[in-house]
Amino acid sequence: MRLRAKELHKLSRALLRHLNVRHTVHGELPKSGLLVTNHLGFLDIMTLSALQPMVFVSKSEVARWPLVGDIASCAGTIYVERNRRTDVSRVNTALRKRLNAGLLITLFPEGTSSDGSSVLPFQPSLLQPAVDIAASVTPAHLAYTGLDGLPAHDIAYFGDRDLGPCLLAMVKRSQIHATVRFGPPLPPARDRKTLATELHAAVSSLAR
Repeated sequence: MRLRAKELHKLSRALLRHLNVRHTVHGELPKSGLLVTNHLGFLDIMTLSALQPMVFVSKSEVARWPLVGDIASCAGTIYVERNRRTDVSRVNTALRKRLNAGLLITLFPEGTSSDGSSVLPFQPSLLQPAVDIAASVTPAHLAYTGLDGLPAHDIAYFGDRDLGPCLLAMVKRSQIHATVRFGPPLPPARDRKTLATELHAAVSSLAR
C-alpha cells in the first residue's frame, strides 16, 4: 500500500507540472491519521497526493473518471458505493485497518463535490474508525484560482455538470493555483456526529 501511494505521489507531481498547476501550502501536513477536507472535483486527488503519499476514500464513480480514476485505483483508493447503506461497514473496516497501519488517509465527508463557495454538511458515518481508535484527525481546505486570482469555478465538478467541460476548462487555463490549508489536529471526540460537527467548523474556518 505504501509503495502504491508513493507511485501516485510521483505521478501526480508530474501531471500537475504538465498542467501548470502550482501549490501554496499553509500549515503542516500530517504524516499519518485521517485528513478531512472539502471536495471540488477530479483535481483534488492529484493536488493532495502530490504533496505526500496518501490513500483516499472516494465515491465509486471516481473509478470511472478518465485518467484520475485509473490513477486513484492503482493507488489503493477505498471506494464507497453510496447507494448501498451496507457498504459503510466494509469501508469502515478497511479504514480502520489502514489507520492502524500508520497510513495517511484522506476523506471527503461532504459526500459529493461543490463549487467551493461553501463547505457542505459532513456525513459522519465514515468517521467512526477514527473515533474507535482515537486516531489523529486533521482538517484541511482546498481552493483553486486562476491567474486573475479569482476562484476557478469552471474546473469544479459538481451538481449536474458534465466531466468533459470541466476537464477542457482545466486544460485551457494557462495556470491554476491550488491553495491547501491545514489546521491543527482535533482532540479525540466522543462520537462521530460530534467529530463531524467539529470538523465542519474547522474546515470552514480555513476557507479564507
